[in-house]
Amino acid sequence: MHIPLRCVPLLSLCLTRVLADFLGPSYPAPSDLSSNESLVTASWRNITSTLEKYLSDGNQNTTPATVFGIQNVTFSIGMFSLHDSAATRLQFHYTSPEIKKSLNGTQKVDEDSIYRIASVTKVFTVLAGLLNLRSTDWDRALTEVVPGLSKFSQAASTKGDAIYTVQWDKVTLSALAAQIAGVPRDGYPWDVGEVYLEAKAWGLPPLNTTLPPCFTSPEYAQNCPATPYVEGVEPFPPTFPPWAGPAYANNGFILLGLAMSNITGKSFDQLCRESIFGPLGMTSSSSSTPPEADWRRSVITDEGFAVDAGIAVSSGGIFSTTRDLARFGVGILNSTLLPPDQTRKWMKPVSHTARLQYSVGRPWEILRYTHPSGTVTDIYTKLGDSGTSSSYLVLLPDYGAGFSILSASSDPGRLIHVVAIADLVANAIIPALDAQAAAEAERKFGGVYSSTSQGLNSTFTLSVDRSHGAAPGLTISPWFSNGTDVLAQLAGEIGPPPYRLLPSNSDPKARKVAFQLVGSVDAPISAAPPGLFLQSVAGDWNYAGLVTYDGTPLSLFVFDTAPDGRAVAGSPAAFGITLKREAA
Repeated sequence: MHIPLRCVPLLSLCLTRVLADFLGPSYPAPSDLSSNESLVTASWRNITSTLEKYLSDGNQNTTPATVFGIQNVTFSIGMFSLHDSAATRLQFHYTSPEIKKSLNGTQKVDEDSIYRIASVTKVFTVLAGLLNLRSTDWDRALTEVVPGLSKFSQAASTKGDAIYTVQWDKVTLSALAAQIAGVPRDGYPWDVGEVYLEAKAWGLPPLNTTLPPCFTSPEYAQNCPATPYVEGVEPFPPTFPPWAGPAYANNGFILLGLAMSNITGKSFDQLCRESIFGPLGMTSSSSSTPPEADWRRSVITDEGFAVDAGIAVSSGGIFSTTRDLARFGVGILNSTLLPPDQTRKWMKPVSHTARLQYSVGRPWEILRYTHPSGTVTDIYTKLGDSGTSSSYLVLLPDYGAGFSILSASSDPGRLIHVVAIADLVANAIIPALDAQAAAEAERKFGGVYSSTSQGLNSTFTLSVDRSHGAAPGLTISPWFSNGTDVLAQLAGEIGPPPYRLLPSNSDPKARKVAFQLVGSVDAPISAAPPGLFLQSVAGDWNYAGLVTYDGTPLSLFVFDTAPDGRAVAGSPAAFGITLKREAA
């Protein structure tokens, strides 16, 4: 599609500010999160002071409802960063009275306290699969790799009942990982919504069938073998047809774990230990109940210590610590285990939900944070909640950073409190990361770049507009090439000013960083909103590399950097000239 902006002049009159920048960061990721001068450190102090206020304030009239009673929840929060190894100092730990008086386990939590991470386990499951399965395995049907399902599927197909029977031969490993397989949410004995024992209270008819396998006793449930489990979930009706829409399914990840073990010949515990825990140095993490020697630093509530999850381990059975989750998060962001292109592929949505701010990946729960400028930061998260444990893993790829929240409590309000903490951290830390990235970008790339050839009037200037709601990125103005005002020539092709450089690529070995030049879809905030189709042609992704010279986009800028990351020269690539950065 080739639609120069001059062909749609109404865009600049009716679209809100910076509606459709490229997906990704507006600046290179910040490298300083933990020094006393960092804006992130300042933001973290505000977070901790707010939490301390909530923890000390027992007045329901002055405390937000979502955090009233937070004193009953033991929790640990920890930041981590790809570019700042000291970011792990940004932590907050709180021990509730329940844990302080616990007769077993730790009585004071820290970064090495062992929590159950519940469904955050699902991220480990997918990563273990990415590391151990062939790419073609992800598109295999479950009937090929899970014994028993094939026979059941063949028998069910003769009935032609798609409403009450899962199309198991259409359910793939990839669909399970993205929670879009349509399989039943839970299987026995973890069907938390089951009301068999309360039939009269619900006005349900009495049961005339025998209870399915793995539902008869808690003791048997913990050691439920694969075959009885599969037999128990085979006849359950589907939530949706495969690939119709996302629907959360613990059962799907139990089946995914079984499929992975059948294909690789290794247990889930082996896959995690050999592929993830060992290589990343996650010495305090396990997929079974920690050994008794580690119970002294485990978080054990009044309801006791969570035991092995058995067949459900691949859905929610891992134990870990704040320190280990930092290693895990950095390992993902750094592509330590996966090749970089495979990591980027993994960190993308697979489907949307009905909410504009929420998409689903494998198994990411992707939230969209909107900045005052209108640009969007995608937050890759995974929530866990089971028994007395709630947890979050949060990755911010645009900033090479993230954080984790681990919690334990017998208090039924635990989950809401943890979600409120996640909101508090994200709403404070994302603007701080962005502001710190902008400040570092201006320090490293801002200033005047000029030709060193006598008589050649080629120059450009970079700066950052830090006013509230300003278009993000390195603003370029002016830009002259051999005396020609280049921005005036580009105005009809890439939109009106401000013209900005957004990061697009890098070559660390050669110490080169690439940016793309974009204009702004800009209009008064009070302007009438545009139609959907008019918006669709306004995205910068439509115009990437639109204007070229000898095959090289006029929008491509490449910077040479010193070992400390500061630019020493910049090249508008199509112009075939390198301009020296003047000393700041």
